Amino acid sequence: MLFYLILLIADLFLWFILLKELRERNGILRIAVLLVKTTVSAIFIFLFFRIILYRGEFADPANAFRQIQMGVIGLLLVASASTCLVLTLAIRLVSRLMGRKYGGTGTANSILFVLFVLLVADGYFRQRLDIRTVRQELKVEGLDPALEGMKIALISDLHISSWHDSYGKLDRAMRSISEEQPDILVNTGDFITFGWQEFGGSDTILRKARAIAGAFAVEGNHDDGTYYPEYNEEYGEASREMVSQKIEASGYSLLRDTAVILNHRGTAIAVAGVFTHGHRMDITYGNFEKVLSPIPDSVFTILLLHDPAGWLLSSISGRLPDLTMSGHTHGFQAGLPGTKWSPSALTHERWNGLHEFQGSYLYVTTGMGTIGMAARFFMPPEIVILTVTAR
Repeated sequence: MLFYLILLIADLFLWFILLKELRERNGILRIAVLLVKTTVSAIFIFLFFRIILYRGEFADPANAFRQIQMGVIGLLLVASASTCLVLTLAIRLVSRLMGRKYGGTGTANSILFVLFVLLVADGYFRQRLDIRTVRQELKVEGLDPALEGMKIALISDLHISSWHDSYGKLDRAMRSISEEQPDILVNTGDFITFGWQEFGGSDTILRKARAIAGAFAVEGNHDDGTYYPEYNEEYGEASREMVSQKIEASGYSLLRDTAVILNHRGTAIAVAGVFTHGHRMDITYGNFEKVLSPIPDSVFTILLLHDPAGWLLSSISGRLPDLTMSGHTHGFQAGLPGTKWSPSALTHERWNGLHEFQGSYLYVTTGMGTIGMAARFFMPPEIVILTVTAR
């Protein structure tokens, strides 16, 4: 309830600061601000009562989606209220230092608020659904000639309930993967956010993404069930079993601290998966040594690992895999326009793209779904197509 109290305070503060100096105006700006602010407040109140009066399963897709819709409203209210407060104090301070009567804060704050609304609306309605296809060439030393041109499709962090209002977009994205005719499809986890119920019937959509040699997945830390509000060990055990069933029903071979050797293009390829589990900053990993040690050094090895922070830990097996594929970071769901920088760089050493260490490669995707808030800002959802070639 503290979260909602903060949002209510931010909402009331915005009413106060926006109308305090606009009350004497009768122009278009005042009318526009009143309409926009009334709409935002109405959405906040509507979602608030929908959430607190809901008595069904918390992880139901519709309710899980409402949680991240509220996250969008929360971002808008808190960010705009904080910025308007800072702007007001700055204008007053400068006016006082210059010996002038301060003014213009109502107009400035109103314009700033409307711009915030437009940005957040774009992040919610357009940017989070504007899926891009990223193409990356991977040059490997000593690659088996049979694997020249092999295509690997990578997706991650679906957070399936975040597509509750746009399953059609997700359906088209899965079909587009099949149209690429990848040799291998991998999904590096976080199928859900809270609980297995979020899957609903979406496994029928996910099955539409196919690859020649098969589709493989690992679980992410959210798939462990620890983000469920009333989590306990009994729920966690039951949830892991149901998530496993749903992942496999979605067309994937689930690799939970296991590896498989494929005979593809007349040669061997190992696809291994190490489980990532834990809550928030308390992330732990499965058994790298158990998974990787039995694989011959001569076999091209792909490791699926949800959290890229564990990449170099795989060396405890006596070798690094040829290619590790990860997600988890979401690229913070926000980037700085016109640059390749994201706040995610402050918390993750390797948060996006291709990395290399002693001939071993890591690719980190910023994922497809959303958590916390149903929005992305200059950090679009993505499908990654890696083409392997000889160096």
